Amino acid sequence: MGATRGGDDVLQTWIEHQARLQALSARQLFLVGGAPRSGTTWLQYLLDSHPDVCCGGEALFLKHLAEPLQKAMQERRDALDAKNRKVFSHAGGFPLPDQDDTGHLLGTAIMLALERQCAGKSYRAVGEKTPENVFLFPRVKALFPNAKFIGIARDPRDVISSAWYFFQRLKPGEDEREAKLAFIRLALPSLNAGARDMLALMENYPSDCMVVTYEQMLRAPVALAGRMFRFLGVSDRDELVAAGVEKTSFAALSRGRRAGEAENGAFFRKGVAGDWRSTLTPEMSALIIQELGWTFSKFGWEP
Repeated sequence: MGATRGGDDVLQTWIEHQARLQALSARQLFLVGGAPRSGTTWLQYLLDSHPDVCCGGEALFLKHLAEPLQKAMQERRDALDAKNRKVFSHAGGFPLPDQDDTGHLLGTAIMLALERQCAGKSYRAVGEKTPENVFLFPRVKALFPNAKFIGIARDPRDVISSAWYFFQRLKPGEDEREAKLAFIRLALPSLNAGARDMLALMENYPSDCMVVTYEQMLRAPVALAGRMFRFLGVSDRDELVAAGVEKTSFAALSRGRRAGEAENGAFFRKGVAGDWRSTLTPEMSALIIQELGWTFSKFGWEP
């Protein structure tokens, strides 16, 4: 009897948990994405500063959930299909999983993560920031039709410059110029793909996709914060916006440094636009513009 009651308890817990996930899915779900070192974390913190918004990072939904799950489900499908043909051809075998199964499992896993992120609080808007969310959003949108996306773009020369100081370490005797050129060439394809996918999101989901730039956030953080809060359906009262902007200023996030005071290797390094000029040569800038110059008119940057 004890085992039966335990089974009943587990079933009841599962049913109740599904009900909670369904209720959570009815809130305003959103993803934040953009290139690494483009300001995605700053954007996340600004959104999360609102008392009705919960925005965490980084859950790695694409690389460590969606892609492995799709691979595992395909391997299971292949294994079942082989077993059905070789052993159970006389009876038809077991039904094969389809793409909807993978989507259902992915959606459930995402909602479990967001529920844990909320920690029992009833936020009106719930989201997550991982840079590569720009590639995941169409799948999330198919699962949760009310989902929204907020992306951030930054002058790719500043993105690469910031990434150089944060990720790269010169080896003893390594030529800095050649190392920077190799670093740039490695970064360009993913920056290109991310920019194209972000613009495609804006075209395909015009009412549910908002893209800002790092430079806009520097110039007009109050106006931009208000726009994003309205986009997510939460209050844009002046005091809430002002508090969020102050809480996520460069000085606050860097623990006292003023914008322009660099600390190489720090997550929040310098907090300015145009710093690429102190890092990249004209040759390096030309290489970036050759591949990504098409983005400048799209996002309002000067070549």
